[in-house]
Amino acid sequence: MMEIDMSPDPVIEVYKKDVDDTLLRENLKLTPEQRVRNLMALQEFIEEVQRAGRQARRQARAAAEHPAESVA
Repeated sequence: MMEIDMSPDPVIEVYKKDVDDTLLRENLKLTPEQRVRNLMALQEFIEEVQRAGRQARRQARAAAEHPAESVA
């Protein structure tokens, strides 16, 4: 029979020190539905930030292409 090494993985141990246990515990207090809703809200926020970034880049390109028009 093959023996399985149950000692902690040193790589995982290094990353664990940077994990905020309180956030994990607070999230686990939520119902699965609440967690999904939070995830959906986060996704909507990310999409809005991406839209704003695209718009800002378009405006910056337009201003660079037509500098006289962007002076108010």
